Amino acid sequence: MKTTILIISMLFLFVTVNAQWYYTNYGVTDINKLSKEQCDLALEKANKTIKTGKAMTIIGAGVCVIGAIMYSSGLNEITSSTTYSGIDDGVNKGVAGAYIAGIGGVVAGIGIPVWISGDAQKSQIEVALVKYKDISYIPSFGLKFNF
Repeated sequence: MKTTILIISMLFLFVTVNAQWYYTNYGVTDINKLSKEQCDLALEKANKTIKTGKAMTIIGAGVCVIGAIMYSSGLNEITSSTTYSGIDDGVNKGVAGAYIAGIGGVVAGIGIPVWISGDAQKSQIEVALVKYKDISYIPSFGLKFNF
């Protein structure tokens, strides 16, 4: 129960901190008050945040898989060994694999929220950039047939 409350509290804190990122970065209370240059810079930063989150998630997942393989190999050595030194080697390999898998899980666990926050910022910036886009109306001519 304590773990669930801690996770929910951390998620709430994460969402609250990233809710108005433009206020902390640019000192405006409305994202629509940003200039085009500020929006372009913020969009570039958001894209970098997304790339960082993706990289952390992929690398963390890979490290976690490697750790799980090491852990499994260590358990296999423990069960198949008949000597104390073989059992000790298996325990060492299993413990190292568990630590490596845990570190990979933590890195992936950090990368996923970074990826999500960058994507949320990118969406907000793209909406704010719409007002700066040149909208030209080019009339088109065509024929429409109804049967």
